[in-house]
Amino acid sequence: MKGISPLVATIMLIAFALAVSGMLFSWVYQFTYAQREELQLCSSAQISLNNAYYNPQTGNINMVVYNTGGVPLTGFAVLISTDKSAETSKDFATKEVAVNDIGLFPVKYSEGVRSIVVQSTQCRNAQDMISIYDVEGL
Repeated sequence: MKGISPLVATIMLIAFALAVSGMLFSWVYQFTYAQREELQLCSSAQISLNNAYYNPQTGNINMVVYNTGGVPLTGFAVLISTDKSAETSKDFATKEVAVNDIGLFPVKYSEGVRSIVVQSTQCRNAQDMISIYDVEGL
């Protein structure tokens, strides 16, 4: 049984290296393209949490969030800071707020809440915070 010649082995090795590098280049290109698209989309994303009020019948703090940016946003997280510095969150994954529209985010009130942050999960730079002292009705 004979082995393959060194010339054929070298050509096969070069062909394998080119195939692997081509696949890697394709993956890197698609990944960076997707990241760039997301950055361009999210560069104009912005929300404003201007109003929050306490509803004693439901025990909720209702936050009114305005989408002041240039893109519609889908998916939000509400982060609640307490006196014990434990941060809890509530997920509004399917909540949509169109451009120049408002969304209502109810969160159960409990003693010791210090601040509430509403953040877009689609564009993390679109977020706003309100202190518990700014909530009407508390």
